[in-house]
Amino acid sequence: MKRLLVPFALFFILLTLGCSRDSNSTPIDPVQGQWKLVNVSGTFTGINHDYTPGLITWTFNPITQTVTVVNNNTDNNKWDVLDTGVYNYQIVADNQEYPCDEILKIEGGDMGCFTVSANSLLIDQSVADGFAIQFTH
Repeated sequence: MKRLLVPFALFFILLTLGCSRDSNSTPIDPVQGQWKLVNVSGTFTGINHDYTPGLITWTFNPITQTVTVVNNNTDNNKWDVLDTGVYNYQIVADNQEYPCDEILKIEGGDMGCFTVSANSLLIDQSVADGFAIQFTH
């Protein structure tokens, strides 16, 4: 009987330790990490500005809910969205203004819908005659 009890007890211990209840874990923030601005386009004026990847970076930190912008653009004729600085951001449910489930807000202002794929981030406000901002990793 003792011979059966030892393997059963070992199995039970491994099963208990192998399972975890991660109810306190937060979902992964889809925009987290560093993104390099590559294009800003749209608005009723029809802007279309390309940027060298790395000239302007946005780094999203989901823990502090801040985005750190490093903007090295010196061309005042190119609209580059945000100046160098640290801004608060949120991802919130859409209030039916945009055709998406969630929108990105920076400093309380609607930036619009966002789409994240393997190597790109698109922030799109073009449905409101706004802009589209493209980033790459």
